[in-house]
Amino acid sequence: MKTQLGVKWSTISDEVADLVDFQEVAGWDLDRCELCGPFLLHNLDIDFSLAVPEVLDGAWLERCRKALERTQSPWFSLHLGFSAEDVRFDGHMLPSSPVLGRDVCFERMANAVGFAVQHLDLPVLIENLDYCPEGTYEHICEPRFISEIVESTGCRMLLDLAHLQVSADWLGYSAEEYASLLPLDRVSEVHLSSPRTLDKHLDDGHFELLERDFRLLSWVLERCTPKAVVLEYTRDRQSLGKQLREIRSILDHNAVRVGELRREDNSDRAG
Repeated sequence: MKTQLGVKWSTISDEVADLVDFQEVAGWDLDRCELCGPFLLHNLDIDFSLAVPEVLDGAWLERCRKALERTQSPWFSLHLGFSAEDVRFDGHMLPSSPVLGRDVCFERMANAVGFAVQHLDLPVLIENLDYCPEGTYEHICEPRFISEIVESTGCRMLLDLAHLQVSADWLGYSAEEYASLLPLDRVSEVHLSSPRTLDKHLDDGHFELLERDFRLLSWVLERCTPKAVVLEYTRDRQSLGKQLREIRSILDHNAVRVGELRREDNSDRAG
């Protein structure tokens, strides 16, 4: 199946609808956008942490199902975060309660993700986040932590390449080294945007894609076959269209490569 191309919903995304297969929308933006085509649902609540005990319950499930029905999304994705129960966004997600230990984070997040996997009748994807040393990103950006959550819950993965680059930079990996430690065989969706250097480290600001970002996308596509790639860029319509065309070209090239590999594999088996 060919990887589809999507764009994050914004005030300019409708203007490039002819370039994409779908748009992706957050739960808190549902009442702001006109649902007039294929949509993916990404997250449900803002300032939300899976570290809260039993944070996903029957009431959450009902709201999520209603949002999924509105969007007709084929899967549901959410952030794998955070390492504090109470969080607020101010450039990064910041803690408003004590930072929790790894074991506590893992147990609560595995329980929450497992609940969603068990009760939603479609695939559940968790998204890797972008480390910063302010408390809420401890543990959750470690490749082993992410891999263990995926393995223990049976969920799929949304691989955010900007988040990946930021976490790799802070934690001492190259982007490719960091990615290689993740369960790439479980990737169903990829997010694309470009980080920039801020105070000597990369920071995710959803900037225009650079050549390094296109190279990393191609590297990832050689190692997994996501169902969708979504561009998270909302700054300028002309630039948005240019980036989408470049991504489409990469996806088309990759589809040809995958097709050739499959034909070679079938030929070898027949022989």
